[in-house]
Amino acid sequence: MKSRFPLGSSALAVVLCAIAAGSVSCRKPKEGGTAAPNVASRPVGTVDVSLTANNIGSLPGAFYQNQAASPIHWQPWTKETLGLAKAANRLIFAVVALPQQMGFQKVLSSLAADEKRVSEINSNYVPVLIDGDASREMGLLTADLCVEIKRGLQLPLFLWMSPEGNPVAWIPVDRNANVEELFAHSHTMVSRMWADDSSYVEKNSAMDNVNRRERFALRKNSKVMSQEPGPDSVRALRQLTSLYDPVSRNFDGTGGLFPAGALDLLATAAVHPGLSPEVRAKCLDTTRELLADLLPSAMFDPLEGGLFISRRGDSWALPSFSKNCATQARAAVALINAHRATGNAVALEKALDLIAFAEAAYQTPEGLFPIGVSEETPAAAWLWSEEDVEKALSPEDAAWWIKATGMKGLGNLPSESDPRREFFRSNSLGLAKSVPELAAEMGRTVEAFTPKFKAVREKLLSIRNGRIGTQTRDTASHAPTTLRMVSAYAAAFGATGNMKYREKAVSLLEKSRVAFSDGPRLRVFSKDAPESVGEGRAFLYSLALQAALDVSVITSDESWLAWSEDLASTAAELFTSAEFLKECPDDAKILDLPVTDLVMLFDDSTAGLISFAECRLAERQRPLATSFSQLATPLPTYAAERPILHTDLLQATIAREFKVTVVTGPDLSPEMKLATERISPRMVQKRPAKSRDEVPAGAAMVILSGGQTRVVSTPAALEEALLPLPEKS
Repeated sequence: MKSRFPLGSSALAVVLCAIAAGSVSCRKPKEGGTAAPNVASRPVGTVDVSLTANNIGSLPGAFYQNQAASPIHWQPWTKETLGLAKAANRLIFAVVALPQQMGFQKVLSSLAADEKRVSEINSNYVPVLIDGDASREMGLLTADLCVEIKRGLQLPLFLWMSPEGNPVAWIPVDRNANVEELFAHSHTMVSRMWADDSSYVEKNSAMDNVNRRERFALRKNSKVMSQEPGPDSVRALRQLTSLYDPVSRNFDGTGGLFPAGALDLLATAAVHPGLSPEVRAKCLDTTRELLADLLPSAMFDPLEGGLFISRRGDSWALPSFSKNCATQARAAVALINAHRATGNAVALEKALDLIAFAEAAYQTPEGLFPIGVSEETPAAAWLWSEEDVEKALSPEDAAWWIKATGMKGLGNLPSESDPRREFFRSNSLGLAKSVPELAAEMGRTVEAFTPKFKAVREKLLSIRNGRIGTQTRDTASHAPTTLRMVSAYAAAFGATGNMKYREKAVSLLEKSRVAFSDGPRLRVFSKDAPESVGEGRAFLYSLALQAALDVSVITSDESWLAWSEDLASTAAELFTSAEFLKECPDDAKILDLPVTDLVMLFDDSTAGLISFAECRLAERQRPLATSFSQLATPLPTYAAERPILHTDLLQATIAREFKVTVVTGPDLSPEMKLATERISPRMVQKRPAKSRDEVPAGAAMVILSGGQTRVVSTPAALEEALLPLPEKS
């Protein structure tokens, strides 16, 4: 029988369907098996004293600290915990969640709210909490498990496992589901099957996992890789632009997350000299339309600052009202590239605001950055009626604020975002205009209007904070987020030339190299943790490569290039197998499954980021190990049909197949050197000239993918060569 536990239209239907279909990895109950589980029939094991308490309080990261006081006896995801489960002859009840998705807090609170349910969990299972971001292979595995039961990915995931760590049954949990009822019915069935014949459960779940392992291992062979990655990447760009409808303002298939990946790809393609003017024009048009939708929307918080992670429904007018630090950094890079392509000053302003917000809201005492876990708050606390604003502000201020944010008496939320009219007469806040534009409308100077704008914003923010209440600040320094901030600083320097951003990028990368290194290896947190909890996965190495290469470009400092080469060598040793790019190093792996990260499931993909690093290192004569490169660089043919899931890999492929390189000659003037350091650090490669390049002193040579060259000796000429807007061509 197959090892899965599907979720139907109701919790009771789940159990009935599972029994009827035999869809749990156990044999059917015996005659009269509908009675309560006879726990006494199960062999009694030895319950270690450590299982009688919550033991995650010492683990780093806000995810674990959030549940350290839970009455559920949560255990860390370690081999030692599996050993204790084996000795106790208990199933493991694991909850896999992402700290970036605040819905996990509501689900876990529901589990812990009832003493009887807590007792059932503590008495029958070894409960384990798994951070699917830090233990990334477990987060990725949830998608495969959901596919097995023909369900869309939804976290948290309730996962019952044998003491050997083989999945037995699982259920994706919607944050709005009746968690109490769902767990009660699931627990009844799973515990009954375990009590009926635990040895059969162990044997069958192990067999299922063998089949799963073989199926995963065959993926690479079943994926057809493009034989023409250049033309196929262009076809993917055309497909991506076709997903946007400028009439309905819909971007099909992008989901509810802020579309940083799509925006970044379109913006960089719009000005990439290696692409045709016709393709660039399509990408530029879509970039401009996306900015017109996003920049004035309520996704950008006009009170506190920052960007919300996602939207509720199909409109950017109603955000999820959740923020984290990584989203700010990633979106800032995309907006900066959109500014480079379009010249949209508001895009740059928003990007720099996101960086400033991340510094103010998230920076840890160590000078690093956390994920920035958000606590769940009622959506209504973030919304406003016109009467709310008129009561809080003077008539003059209320009038211009209501106009500037697009508020309406009956509410400004489109019906598709609030079909049940739950938020009737409510308004989200988005600023369609910048402070200078608002000042001009009121006939005031920016200097005179800015203090008024800040005072109004602070007054309304104070009211909103009173509704929301005190929020616990995440102070757990987190390597992936910190490295994203390094890249955000590097992009900001490139766009502005402001030296403070370059200094911050260098300083933060230096701190990161110390805080998150364990010898030649990387770790997720700045504090020690078991390997299965905190050792760096392939995704972390790919972000470190990206940050180090970004800083090497903006500083012309070869030491960062050397560190990136060291990182690549270590990554090749840890994550290369015969058939696939491993996500988890062997010494941190608990489940014996070949999990790899090929698709932008939660974030950028490891494959996309490593592919980009390979392209950049190869052009600088520091190529990846061949075996590593061959696993990371191929472009699947299906990427052209599903470009939204592969924007990072498509960017890397375009940079590789339509290569543009700036070769810097000797004796550059300070102005010319600065100009070469401000070029787009990823899509355009930069290297110092060799004697055979014949680059004149004081100049640089731009080499296009077709072999054409252009020697430039001024910053203006360099910019002209590297920013070929379609109307110039």
